[in-house]
Amino acid sequence: MALITIDNSKCKQDKICVMECPMQIITMKEGEFPEVSPKAESICINCGHCVAVCPTGALSLTTMKAEDCDPIDKNWNPGVNVIENYFKARRSVRRFRKDNVEREKLEKLMEITAFAPSGHNSRPVEWIIYTEREKIKSLVSLVIQWMKSMEESSPEIAKSMHFDMITKAWDFGIDVITHNCPVLAIAHGKKSNPNTAAACSIALAHMELIAPSLGLGACWGGFFTWCAMTYGPLKEALAMPEGNIIQGTMLLGYPLFKYSRIPKRSITIDWR
Repeated sequence: MALITIDNSKCKQDKICVMECPMQIITMKEGEFPEVSPKAESICINCGHCVAVCPTGALSLTTMKAEDCDPIDKNWNPGVNVIENYFKARRSVRRFRKDNVEREKLEKLMEITAFAPSGHNSRPVEWIIYTEREKIKSLVSLVIQWMKSMEESSPEIAKSMHFDMITKAWDFGIDVITHNCPVLAIAHGKKSNPNTAAACSIALAHMELIAPSLGLGACWGGFFTWCAMTYGPLKEALAMPEGNIIQGTMLLGYPLFKYSRIPKRSITIDWR
């Protein structure tokens, strides 16, 4: 079966697919219908741009038929004012309610997160998601072990990051690592893939921004990620596939508080 099929009865010969294809594997001679390059099989990155851009649904890939792809709502754009307020109102949530998050809601979050871009459409991001507080607490205890070991082996680093305060808080029953979140999402991927680090960061950023639309709060788990990159016992506990490396962690749950104001922010720009 051909990688790309073109229904000439639907094709308007507008050359949009030719101009849109990032790999330039679709060609078209004047007055004729689009054709697919013989090298398409080895070059196509399966991004679906040709399927998405064709207004008549004339193109299909072996991996996605035009009729199986959801149409885009032509009135989808909420306007810059709504988007501006949504983005500016984003906060890192560190205080969560005791409620668990429904699996259906997490599945919707992940469904949307899957559409985050990745270099060359390689989509290298894989996920581990913990939804039981006791399991999360067990993992956090390993982060505390690591911090205590760092206080001895690398005291300057430990002091600069206030590890002593964090470990003492833990001893008093206060979790400053995951803040007793009910959900811990871990993004990882093949260490050999040069796109993995950026793709995981982009996917996590999308996740954080999507979360409030589902009533959820989110916060990046920097200490957890740092530990999971370097500390053997936590790596072993996570049991990631061979050759994979953790690239980021997100704490998720229902926020305990609502925010009323948007703090001021500045930005440094060198216009050229």
